[in-house]
Amino acid sequence: MTDQSHCNDSDSDDDDDSVIAFSKLNMIGVDFDAAAAAATDLNEQTVQAIDKGICLGDYSVLRDECIPSSLRVLGKMLARGDYAEALRGASARALLPSNTSIQADATVTSVMRERVTQQMCTSIIHYLELQLLGIAALNLFLQANYTGPSLSEERHLAALADVNPHACFFERLEAKSTSSSGEEAKTRDDVKMTAPKRNVNYQNAVLSELVVEGEWPCQVCVHPYFLLLARSILLPLADPQKRFDWTRSCNIDEEVTARSFNSAFPAYASTLQSAKLWSARAAIAHERLLQSRAPCMTLHREVEWCYQSVAASCNDTMYGMPNTLLATIWLEHGLAEHHFERPAKGKTSFVKAMKHSGLQVSVTGALGKRTKYQQDAKAQYLVNAISTVSTSDPLVEAKQGDDDDDASTLVKKQMIEHSEEEILLERVKFENDKENEIAELNVLDQTILLALCLDVKNNNPNDGLTAEEMGAYLMRVLDHHNNWMVYSTGLLERSWLEFERSHARERAILQMQALADQHTQRLTMTQSTRESIDESAPVQDRLKMIHCLVYPPRWVMIQDLADRYASLGIVTSAAELFLDIEMWDDVVDCYRRAGKTNLAEQVVRERLDIHETPRMWSALGDLLNDPSYYQKAIEVSNGRFYQAYVSLGAYCYANQDFAEAIVNYEAALKLRPLQPAVWFRLGTLGMQLERWDLALKAFSEVVQQEPEEGEAWANVAAIHLRNKQPAEAYPALNEALKYNRKNWRIWVSKLYTCLDLEKCDEAVQSCNILLDLQATNRATDGVPFVEAKCVRAIVGGALSQFEATKDDPVAVESSHRTLSRVYELLCRISTSSDANDAWIFETLAFFHEQIGQDDKVLDYLMKEYRSLSGIAGWEKNDYNLRKVCGVVSHISHIYCTKTDRESFIKAKFILRGVLKTIQLARPDDLGIADEVESLKKAQTDVEERLSKI
Repeated sequence: MTDQSHCNDSDSDDDDDSVIAFSKLNMIGVDFDAAAAAATDLNEQTVQAIDKGICLGDYSVLRDECIPSSLRVLGKMLARGDYAEALRGASARALLPSNTSIQADATVTSVMRERVTQQMCTSIIHYLELQLLGIAALNLFLQANYTGPSLSEERHLAALADVNPHACFFERLEAKSTSSSGEEAKTRDDVKMTAPKRNVNYQNAVLSELVVEGEWPCQVCVHPYFLLLARSILLPLADPQKRFDWTRSCNIDEEVTARSFNSAFPAYASTLQSAKLWSARAAIAHERLLQSRAPCMTLHREVEWCYQSVAASCNDTMYGMPNTLLATIWLEHGLAEHHFERPAKGKTSFVKAMKHSGLQVSVTGALGKRTKYQQDAKAQYLVNAISTVSTSDPLVEAKQGDDDDDASTLVKKQMIEHSEEEILLERVKFENDKENEIAELNVLDQTILLALCLDVKNNNPNDGLTAEEMGAYLMRVLDHHNNWMVYSTGLLERSWLEFERSHARERAILQMQALADQHTQRLTMTQSTRESIDESAPVQDRLKMIHCLVYPPRWVMIQDLADRYASLGIVTSAAELFLDIEMWDDVVDCYRRAGKTNLAEQVVRERLDIHETPRMWSALGDLLNDPSYYQKAIEVSNGRFYQAYVSLGAYCYANQDFAEAIVNYEAALKLRPLQPAVWFRLGTLGMQLERWDLALKAFSEVVQQEPEEGEAWANVAAIHLRNKQPAEAYPALNEALKYNRKNWRIWVSKLYTCLDLEKCDEAVQSCNILLDLQATNRATDGVPFVEAKCVRAIVGGALSQFEATKDDPVAVESSHRTLSRVYELLCRISTSSDANDAWIFETLAFFHEQIGQDDKVLDYLMKEYRSLSGIAGWEKNDYNLRKVCGVVSHISHIYCTKTDRESFIKAKFILRGVLKTIQLARPDDLGIADEVESLKKAQTDVEERLSKI
C-alpha cells in the first residue's frame, strides 16, 4: 500500500497484514474531524493504516501530506526519537496549558483523565494526537530506565526542565528547582557521598501517585513523571469508561464494569486498538516499577483486559496465516504473564505467537565440539528455527545493502569475545556442516525464540541440563546482529548462564558490565572512547522491540552486576555500583569487606545526618564494635529492629556475657522467629549455661525450620542423652546421620544409645562404621578405637537375646543373624592393627564358650595369655598379674578336662612357667598370695593326675 493510497476514497482491497477488523466498522455519517474543519478528512483506510502503524511502532504512515500537520509533526518526532520535543510541542501545550488551575486535592491522574475524556478528545485527530503524546512520554521513561542513552546528565536534565514536569503540575508535584543548591554543593569540599541525586520532594510526589495496592515504586528510578504522564493519557484513551483505576485497589474476583462518560469522546474510538495495546505496555512498565514481592492484581486485570480486547478484534479469517501484529500481541501477552508470575499461561501465548508468525522450531541434539582442543565430538543441544515469512512489515524487515552491514557490525560490537587463551569456542562446531549453516530469522522470530528460552527457565529446575537447553536457544538468536535490543538481551541471558561456569565467568562479568555501561554516556572501562559512545544505537532503534523482550531495568541490572562482583570478591567495585542505586546496606557491607571502614563509616554517618534509621545505627555499631549504637537502633525502632538485637547478642557472646546474649537473642526471635541460625546460637548458649530446656527448644526450632541441619539434630540427641532419655535421642541421631554420616561423634552417641535400647544390630553397625572412619581419618580427625566395654556390652546383649528366643523358632533366626554379625565384628577388631589389648581375645573366648564352641575357646585364651605376657613387667603390676593368673587357671582347667597325657603336660608347663616368673619377681609379696596359692594348687593337682596316667 503506497502513501497515496492512504488518502484515496476509492474502494480497495483490505491489507492482508491487517488484523484489526476495520472493514467491519460502520463509519457512515461519522465526522472524523469536526473540531478541525481546516484539516483534510481522514477516511476509513487511512485511519486503519495509522492505527496499525502505531501498534507496530511504525510512524511512516503519518508522512502523507493528506494527514493533518499536527499528526505528521508528532510522527516525525517519534520516528527520530525526539520524545521531549513532542512533549513540548503544540499538541502538548494544548493538552497541558501552563495557565491551568488545579485544585489542591486533585491528582495528576484525575486531572488528565478529565481533560482527555471530557475536554480534549473531541475528534479522531485529537484522539490520535493524545495517543502519540502518551507514547512519547512512555518512550522517554523507557529510555531513561531501560535502554538508554542516559537522561541523567546535567545537559539532559536542563533540556527536560520544561517538561519534567509540565508547568501546570509544577506546584502540585513540589518540583522546586534544586540547581542552585547543587551548584553550591559542588563548590564545597565536603560533598557527601550519599547526597541525593534528584529533587527528593518532587520524586516522592510523583511516586506517591504511582502507588498501587500500597506498594511503593522503586525510589531510584529516573524521571518517573513520564510514566505517570503516559499512564494518565493512555489509560483513559483505552478505557474511557473507567473500568480500571490503579489509584484504587480491586479484588481479583471483582467484576469489570463500564461507567458512563462524556459523549464528546469519539464513539468509534473504542474500536481502535493501538491505545489499548500501548496502555497495556505502560501498565507492564508500571508493574515492573513496583517493589512488591507479589504481583499486583489490579494491574494484572487491566493488562489482561487490554490484550484480550485487542486479540478479540483480530480478523478470524487471518488466524491460519502468518500475521505479524497478532504474533506480536500474543508474544507480549505471554511476557506479561511472566511479569505477573504466571509462566504456565505465558507458554500458551508463546505457542500462539509462534503459530501466527509462521516460525518453525525444533529442539534436537547433534554431535559437536565445544573447545579448541576437543578430539571427540559429543552430543550438543541444537535449536533449528526457520522463519517462513519475510515481509516488508516494519517490525520484521531487514535493511539491505551497505547500511545493513554497518548496522550489523555496530550491534555485534556489544559482544565481549573470549580471550585468545580461553579454550572454549565462541560457537559449538557441529560435525555435520549443514547444522553449522545459519538460516535467516526475522527480528520478531528472534524475540519469540528468546521467549521460548525464558519458558525453559521458568518451567525447569535450575540445573546444568536446563542451562544447556537455554544456551542452545540463545546461540540461535545470537547468530543474528540486526537489532540492538534483541542482541543485548541475548548477550545478557548468555552471561547469566556463563557466570556459573568457571571457564567463562570472566567473559560473563565483563559482558554484563558492557551492557550496563551502554546505558550511560560516560566513559567507562568497556566504553573507553567518545567514538564508541557516539556510534551506539540511537534511542529509536533501541526501543523498537523493547516490549517483545524481558530486558531488566537499569537498577535491577546494576544490582545484579554488583551482587556478582561481590560474590567474586571484587567488593570495591560492587560498593560503587550499590552506591549508584542507593542500596546503603550493601554499600556499607562491601566497604567493610574491602577493609575500607572509614568510607563505610562516612556513608553511615551521612545517612544518619539525612535521616536516622535503625539499620544505619546498627551498621555503625558493627563498624565501631560499640554496643551503644545497637541500643540506639533499638530505641529508634521502638524495640522493633531485629538485626540490632542479633548484633547485640553476638557482641555479648564474644565477650562471654552469655546470659545477656540469651536475652537479646530471645528478643530478636520474638520479632522474627523464622531464623534458624539465631535459634542455633541460642541453643549453644543454653548448652553452655546448662539450661537444657532452653537448648532443646532452640535446637528443635532449628530442625523444624531446616530439617537438613545435621548438627542441630545431633545436639537434640545430645541433650536427650544428657537427660538420660535414649528413646528420644534415637530418632534424632538417625536424622543427624542422614546429613552427616562421617561425623564419628554422632556414631559414638548412637552406639551408646543402641546399647541402652538393646538394639544390638545397630550397635554392631555403629562399631563397624567407627572402624571404617578410624582406618581412614584417625590421623587427622581423632577418631577413637572402639571401647572394650561397648563390645562386651554388645556380646552380652546378643547372647541374652539368643537365650531369650530359644523357644521361638521365628525369633531365633534373627538372633542367629545377630550373633553372626557380632562374631564378624569381634574378628575384625581382633585382626585390626590397633587391637593390642588382650580383652578382645578374652571376649572371643567368652563368646564361643557361651554358644557352645569349646574347641575355639582354648585358642583365644592362649592368644589372650600371649598378649598379656607380652606386656613388659606384667608380673610387677597387680592388675596384669591377676589377669594372667586367671587366664592361666582357665587354660589349665580346659587342659585337665581332656584325658590325654599331652594336655596335662601342657598344663603343667604353663603353670610352672607363670609361677616361676612371679616368684622371681615378687618373692615376698603377700598382696598376691591368693592368686599364687590358687596356681600352686592347680599345679599340684595337675602333677598328681599326670602321675596316674
